[in-house]
Amino acid sequence: MGISKDNYFRNFIIGVTNECLAVDTRQLNHDAILKLLSSAQKDVVILSRQLDPLIFSKEDFIENASEFIRRNKTAKVKILIHDTQAVVKNNHRVLNLSQRVSSKIEIRTICNDYAQFNQAYVVADSMGYILNQKADLYEAEVNFCDAERSKELVETFKSIWELSLQDSEIRRLCI
Repeated sequence: MGISKDNYFRNFIIGVTNECLAVDTRQLNHDAILKLLSSAQKDVVILSRQLDPLIFSKEDFIENASEFIRRNKTAKVKILIHDTQAVVKNNHRVLNLSQRVSSKIEIRTICNDYAQFNQAYVVADSMGYILNQKADLYEAEVNFCDAERSKELVETFKSIWELSLQDSEIRRLCI
C-alpha cells in the first residue's frame, strides 16, 4: 500500500479533505477511525460485526470517544453490531464507556432482516467515513469530505437502526 504507519490521516479534516483513499491494514483502519472520531463534532455512527477489539477496544479509541462526547453536549454515538455476545463475553471497553454515558452512546443488535449484511463502517458528522465492503477484512475506502456517500451510509444505518433493538445482555449491563 505504501502509506506510512505514522498516522497518515494526521492532517485530514472532516468537511475539507476530499480525497478517497484505499486502505488495507488494521493500523490504517485504526488511524482513520481515530481521526474521524477525534474530528467529529455532532454524531458518529458505527456499524460492525462485533466491534473489532483490536480497533474499538483499544485505549486510544476509548479516549477519543470519551473526548468526543464531552466536547459537545449534544454529541451522540450510535453503534449497531451483529454479535453482542462476543462483545459482552470479552468485556469490551466500549460497553464500559456506554455504561458511564448511556445518554450519549447507544448500542443495538442488528435485526435478523439484516443478518447477512456484511459491510462495516464509521461515519462522522454525515460527512467523513471509512467503509469496509467486507466486514471481516481491513480493505476499506476512506473519505473525510463526501457528504453524498456519507448520507447514503447513514440512511442505511438508520433503516437498520429502526428495526433493531437494544440487546438484553447489554441493557442488563447498563442498568
